[in-house]
Amino acid sequence: MSGAGSGRTARHAQLPEPLGMPTLLRWRRIGLTAGTVAVLAVLGFLAVAVVQDGVGRLVSAFVLVSALVCALAALSFLRRAWAEPEVADDPQVVRARRWAGIASASWLLAIVPGLAVRLLPESFDWLRWLVLALGASAALAFTAMLVLTARWRPAR
Repeated sequence: MSGAGSGRTARHAQLPEPLGMPTLLRWRRIGLTAGTVAVLAVLGFLAVAVVQDGVGRLVSAFVLVSALVCALAALSFLRRAWAEPEVADDPQVVRARRWAGIASASWLLAIVPGLAVRLLPESFDWLRWLVLALGASAALAFTAMLVLTARWRPAR
C-alpha cells in the first residue's frame, strides 16, 4: 500500500547533491571572510577595552554578538565545504575540522562558568580565569582553523 508519506521518506533518505568545485571554493571564501571578520571584531573589542580601560556595555555586547554570528556563519559554510566527498579525506581538511571542534567545545564549555561568574560572589575569582582560559583557547583554535583553511587548496 502506498501512502502519502511514502514519497517523503524516500526523498529525505537521499544524500545532498555534490556542490561542485566552484561552489566549494565560493563557500570556502565566504567562510574565511566571515571568520576573519569574527577574529577582527574580537581583536577590536580587546584593543578598545585596553585603551579605554573598559568599553560601554552596549558597544561591547554588539561587537561580541557580531563576532559570534560571524564565527557561526564561518563554521557553517566551512563545515559544509569540508563535508564534500571529494575533499573530506584531505589531511588539511581533517586537521581544520579538528581545530573547529576544539574551538566549538572550548566556547561551549566557557558558557556555563561565564554565566555563573556573573551570579557568584567575588570569592570565585578562579572561575573568571577559567572562563578567560577557555575563551582564549577557543579563539586560538578558531584562528588555527582559519589558517589551515586559508592554506588549503582543494584539488581541482
